[in-house]
Amino acid sequence: MQSKIIKIVAIIGGVILAWILAFTLFGKKEDVQKIKLEFWNVFDTTETMRPLLDDFTKKTGIEVNYRSFTDLTEYRETLLFELAASEGPDVLAIHANWIPKYRNLLLPLPEEIGYSEKNVEKDFVNAVFSAVIFEEEISESDRKKGRTSEVQIFGLPMYLDTLALYYNKTFFRNVLSKAYSVPELTWDGIREDVIKLTTKDSNDVEGFKLAGIALGRADNIMRGVDIFYALYRQFGGENLAEAGKEKAKDDSDHDYKPLTAALDFITSFSRNARNKEYSWNSDMGRGAAEKEIAAFARGKVAMIAGYSYYFDSIKSLIEQGKKMDEDQINISEIGIAPFPQIHDPQAGNPKTALADFFALSVAKSSKNPLESWQLILELTENSAQQEYFKATKKSTSRRDLIKEQKKDSLFGVFAEQAVYADILPIADDKLFATVVANALNRISDGEITPSEGAKELEAVFASTTM
Repeated sequence: MQSKIIKIVAIIGGVILAWILAFTLFGKKEDVQKIKLEFWNVFDTTETMRPLLDDFTKKTGIEVNYRSFTDLTEYRETLLFELAASEGPDVLAIHANWIPKYRNLLLPLPEEIGYSEKNVEKDFVNAVFSAVIFEEEISESDRKKGRTSEVQIFGLPMYLDTLALYYNKTFFRNVLSKAYSVPELTWDGIREDVIKLTTKDSNDVEGFKLAGIALGRADNIMRGVDIFYALYRQFGGENLAEAGKEKAKDDSDHDYKPLTAALDFITSFSRNARNKEYSWNSDMGRGAAEKEIAAFARGKVAMIAGYSYYFDSIKSLIEQGKKMDEDQINISEIGIAPFPQIHDPQAGNPKTALADFFALSVAKSSKNPLESWQLILELTENSAQQEYFKATKKSTSRRDLIKEQKKDSLFGVFAEQAVYADILPIADDKLFATVVANALNRISDGEITPSEGAKELEAVFASTTM
């Protein structure tokens, strides 16, 4: 009798155990398949991202609904409204300069995933580490109780872009008669190239037959403010909030203010027609949505500064123009050179470049935070970034892909610059962009001097905190 009871109990136990195992193996998988992540991004099309997202779904069973925005203002306003209401996406793209201001709406990478700041430092270039990692904010009462703040990771990028110099090889070969049709490495050298390339024409509605470079203004240069930020860094500026107190030394060991020096230099190409390097004015590119990019495509300007995605815009404009029998440059004549430096890198001087990227982060309101971070880690790992580069030509943010991408004959310069690029801390990017653009245009128009412009900017920068 007792043995029968034992057998019955054993059978029942076996059934229960089998049921538990079946639930664990199959029921859990069924739950995972029900998870659907909402992913909002900017500029990258569904066509670009879908193969990567489908691969993630195959690996995990987790579906991803992807939404891409092309209007940055619309994206930012929609995103902040939704996040403030605890709605919106699970995974989102956030610009490196937005993270300090909005990190209270973001969920840092959870410890249980096992990916730490040391992994970020090992896997990604320096600019990423400095932009996405912050010390945890804890209350004063918690500090008094002996609690210490932890280091937190708020996002990881699929790419890292930098400003480079687009140039027309034909002009460097035929006008400058250069054996090697490339721009100089320093701004002094670029200035000399500009003087030789620029041909003024009083009968031309824009005032030039050929402009040497698009530089100095912000109303008709797509990323005029970014170019200024890059030069500000080169002149020794480190923090716009402290711009009024910053000093640097020139080659003669004399003190100067980086902010004033950057304003003075950049507008020297656009503010006074008597300047030898004068090559840009308010009429250039007027009426064209693509501004200086359109002028470059039609061969009106020899050099422009821009990000990697400029190439597709230039190519598209050339193809459109040729269909309408308009004069356009040949695509094969487009070259991309490193962003020029104030101090000669061949003499051992360190190089600087302005880093620009959107990191992928997780909303604090996400109901699936671990799966959301899993998606980000998948999209930012080696093989995914290789596929992303093939589709977009945006340079990698990972150290282990730099060497390979530097070999690209056209876009390799962006991978090279990613190594030494850095983020310029900006407390309020919208406000700063507005006041800098206004200062650049007014200085170029002769309404104020670079020194006066610097004082106005210092007051705005100092009143805004991170």
